[in-house]
Amino acid sequence: MTHQTKGIDLVLGAGGVKGFGHIGVLRALHDLKVEIGSVTGVSVGSLIAAMYTNGLSLDQIFAEMYNGMKNRNDPTILLKTLSFPDPISFMVGGSIDLTGPMREMVARLNLKTNDRLKIVSCDYFRKEPVLFAGENYDLAKAITASCALPTVMRPVWQMSESGLRLLVDGAVYHYNPTDFCSGEAIVSSFLPATEPTSEWQQPIDLYFHYREMFMPIAGQRRYVDPSRHVVIEVGLPDVAGLNYGLSLAKCQQMEQDGYDRTIKAITAARAAGRLDAKVEVTA
Repeated sequence: MTHQTKGIDLVLGAGGVKGFGHIGVLRALHDLKVEIGSVTGVSVGSLIAAMYTNGLSLDQIFAEMYNGMKNRNDPTILLKTLSFPDPISFMVGGSIDLTGPMREMVARLNLKTNDRLKIVSCDYFRKEPVLFAGENYDLAKAITASCALPTVMRPVWQMSESGLRLLVDGAVYHYNPTDFCSGEAIVSSFLPATEPTSEWQQPIDLYFHYREMFMPIAGQRRYVDPSRHVVIEVGLPDVAGLNYGLSLAKCQQMEQDGYDRTIKAITAARAAGRLDAKVEVTA
């Protein structure tokens, strides 16, 4: 008989450009020597979870996130997102389709499905979570579906045993779903923007910033029971998830915010006797 230690489950919630905060959370967990088991990702959390569980360093993940944000106006990338959608997809999400860029990224970084990675999307019609887990699914399609915020990104059609489903951003179900965790988990949850922004590049950045403050697209289902899970609430009050007109300094500030909040939360959790290692017995 051998004893194998299993790390604690981690949930990386939805939040768009706020995903830099997740990088700070992961960096702090490493510094605190918290062993991480499965990683459940929603929206931007799915993208970071896929890179992290494939062994990319946190510096590499930061660079991928930052370069992707800065390249949003690259015409060659924009062309890859444009196609002729069916009427329902167009009404739900518009003409911007992330499938092409996601397939390019998955191939370029050699990302693979793996047994630690869980990606959550949402069935638009049934408002039920849709889980991608294990190794037998299309990773680029799963990330695309998890990031497909209604009215912003094209949803993804999927045929399942229960019938045809239209998959959208997992935040439509819940920003931080713990449904698929095996027990107590660490949840990196983003706080909504509450203050005006001082950084933006295009009018659309301002639109999305104030839209998050007063009428968020995916709703407000963020709450996670802190008595059941260790919840780390991350986020700067002047940063909205879809404001991509931010400076490198602001992105670094988001990472530092995630780091500082995680150090405080994990230290408090350990002082309270939480986050004990799980042990599995295998033959």
